[in-house]
Amino acid sequence: MNLTPEKRELGRRNFIKAVAATPVAGALIWKATTMTPVRAGIIGIGGEGGVLLENAPTSHLRISAVCDIFPPNRERALKLAQGRHDPNAKAYTDYRELLDRRDLEAVIIATPLWMHSQMAVDALQAGKHVFCEKLMGKTIEDCQQMADAAKSARKNLQIGHQRNYNPLYHEAKQLIDSGTIGDIYYVRLAWHRNNDWRRKVPTDVQFDPSPWGYSDLEHLKNWRLYDKFSLGLMAELGSHQIQVVNWFSNSVPQKVYGTGGVYRYQDGREVSDHVYVTYEYPNKLTSTFTSIESNGWDNYYELFFGTKGTILITGEREAMLFYEGGAEPTEVKVQNVKGDAPVMQASESRARDAAGGAAVSSTSEGFNALTAYRLELEGFAETIRDGRPNLCDSVEAMNAAIPTIVGHDAARQRAALPISDDVYPGSEKAT
Repeated sequence: MNLTPEKRELGRRNFIKAVAATPVAGALIWKATTMTPVRAGIIGIGGEGGVLLENAPTSHLRISAVCDIFPPNRERALKLAQGRHDPNAKAYTDYRELLDRRDLEAVIIATPLWMHSQMAVDALQAGKHVFCEKLMGKTIEDCQQMADAAKSARKNLQIGHQRNYNPLYHEAKQLIDSGTIGDIYYVRLAWHRNNDWRRKVPTDVQFDPSPWGYSDLEHLKNWRLYDKFSLGLMAELGSHQIQVVNWFSNSVPQKVYGTGGVYRYQDGREVSDHVYVTYEYPNKLTSTFTSIESNGWDNYYELFFGTKGTILITGEREAMLFYEGGAEPTEVKVQNVKGDAPVMQASESRARDAAGGAAVSSTSEGFNALTAYRLELEGFAETIRDGRPNLCDSVEAMNAAIPTIVGHDAARQRAALPISDDVYPGSEKAT
């Protein structure tokens, strides 16, 4: 957004004041919890898996096993796990050997997308609780198999859409639910970058990944660029933002229009470097998602246009509120919260406390996406130990995965594709 510093400051202040004055309702409250850490292993310790391992809170998780087929990843992860979690942590190449460990209660899966379903189902059938990175699965059938396995095993399955555990998004939803910005007919989603999305392929490591399905190190390190392993920009970026629209609107899209292609980087990649999709929701709501790799203007954000105002969330760490015509609200309501009410605390100071000392409400100081990684892993452990709500269970995750998968297909086909209510596990949301 091309906003002046004064405009940004106005938006931040509006957001803070509105949250503090809006009745709190419905969301989970984060607070310090003393618990016996869940003993866990992690499978896949590349970029995303490394972030999860580095941010796994020792108060909630004890990482006693790591698994990765690539030796440098495995060695780095083992050193970190032994130094921070368990001096006796062990490393594995075959994830099934990790699953054979009876002392492990849970596993974290952060492998390339094409392996999510098989590994998650195997883990659940082995009696483990599962935290799996997004996208839930590469196909709708993959997702359903994961959900069925979790239900059959009666184990916790959580998918890593970390915005569900970001207090900033709970505050934004609080404002939308209260009617602060009125009726919403349009949401703009964007994730813009000016780079090729490539990972550097090491030249000093002799390793053959072909036994695991990757023809060479290029395909292992840059799996996101190849159809066998990935759904490209829609799965890796768009799914996060689509999930937020579903959550905030309490609905799921019924049709998607898409286009895109490999426009800039003619380097052998198979997934698009530019994607544009439009989703039709019930109640006359439309959202657009654009992801480009030719210009980084605005970076990434979610922008909700209401009849009374606009909410902008940018970079997962800053929120702004702008009223239509610049007018301030004429009426505010305040609701007192007593005791341990199961709601998200509303004021700036309470939100800061909830995030472990990081400023949350509308400010970029001290809070970033990594805090949300920590909170979602805390939430995973607390669901296992204390039965607290799982904020991204199989229903929530499938309702995000399905339009993401269909959106990917629509963009590839440059077509308009329907999404039947029947395909959603929470199809009642679409009514």
